[in-house]
Amino acid sequence: LTGEDLGLPLVGIVDLVLDSMDGPVIVDFKTAASASGCCEIQHEIQLAAYTYLIREVFGRDESSLEIRRLVKTKTPKIVAHQFPPRTGEHFKRFFGIVREYLDCLDRGVFNYLPGFGCAMCDHVGMCVQ
Repeated sequence: LTGEDLGLPLVGIVDLVLDSMDGPVIVDFKTAASASGCCEIQHEIQLAAYTYLIREVFGRDESSLEIRRLVKTKTPKIVAHQFPPRTGEHFKRFFGIVREYLDCLDRGVFNYLPGFGCAMCDHVGMCVQ
């Protein structure tokens, strides 16, 4: 939206892209212990990143986004949650977060946000100083 070049490529792997007459359907797979509701904001950043990648690669806007969860209950099931295409506001928030993250790294500030990636990080001890 701003035309700002952040100086690095966005690289990622999208779980599944389905072709549709109205545009690609972007699908991400998750697992869950229960079939509780799926909150869109919980996945907003990841879905915005995937959408940006797909739009850049295919040159088409997506028709929808989905989170498909394997619910690991006694009788496993798959629950799908569908979300509308991303808007300029989604991308504004996404790139704002990326910009803030890069600015923090430039200042040597390592915000504590533990997650799955911590197990593979070469700098795992720096965040909890």
